[in-house]
Amino acid sequence: MRTASTSPASEVPDQTGRTWLVTGATNGIGREIAIAAARAGARLILPARDAGRAAGLADELRALGAEVATPTMDLADLASVRSCAAGIDEPIDVLVNNAGAASPRRRETADGFELVLGTNFLGPFAFTNLVVSHVRDRVVITGSNAHRAGTVDLVDPHRRTRRWTFPAAYAQSKLFDTLWARALQRRLAHGPTPGVRVQLGHPGWALTNIQNVTGMPALDRVVTAVTSLVAQSAADGALPILAAATRDLPPLTYLGPDGFRRWRGRPAPDRLSDLAMDDEAAEAVWAFGVRETGTDLPAPA
Repeated sequence: MRTASTSPASEVPDQTGRTWLVTGATNGIGREIAIAAARAGARLILPARDAGRAAGLADELRALGAEVATPTMDLADLASVRSCAAGIDEPIDVLVNNAGAASPRRRETADGFELVLGTNFLGPFAFTNLVVSHVRDRVVITGSNAHRAGTVDLVDPHRRTRRWTFPAAYAQSKLFDTLWARALQRRLAHGPTPGVRVQLGHPGWALTNIQNVTGMPALDRVVTAVTSLVAQSAADGALPILAAATRDLPPLTYLGPDGFRRWRGRPAPDRLSDLAMDDEAAEAVWAFGVRETGTDLPAPA
């Protein structure tokens, strides 16, 4: 097994002349993806909510010789999503939808969506619909095996009346992501960009800030310390997403670590839950995304 100190850039083929757009690049898995792509020669577009953190990352990547743009975008605000998308007017070879949200309590986005669902699914859904005409190669969606615990409840998807817990909200958002990928692939395969593939990757159990959701800093530090005993590094967790972005794979391949419980290890095909491969559920989730965001792509005949 490779060590966390080894750069994942060595596993990314030459990306000179190619442009990657990566969301959620200012920390964790997204940061490792951006660094690996930069070291492979890619030009980078890194939308970010926090301008200061984005500027710091851009300086680091430019020191590696990369060309970097950092437009402002908050996936929890559809006005911000639309504004950022409107500024994208160049070819994108790889679009990596990696950004995500964690919260110790139920919160809402600027548009009144439950925060985790809004940031992990609805914001990326809208952004992708608005920019996918620029994509030339593939769309990658960062998933999670937490999707196996998710349900499709379109009566109360924002959990305004149902009990809210972070694990339940996160599992639902990741299930919606896998179903969205399925419906998106159908539309791209029968649309004006039939060569664009949708791929999925999950990082296993990686040490990032996603586990810091207790709302109590001292307890978060304890959780991080315990997690570090079994979790792999963010650099290792980025490998399945990087493989999904660069390997020649059939559409809708789901990659994750190949080790114990798929928590850590080398990138290898994993299996989605039966519900995550249900075409009817995928179309229902797509229709929900359209209703909430007002964005859409032509349906296949």
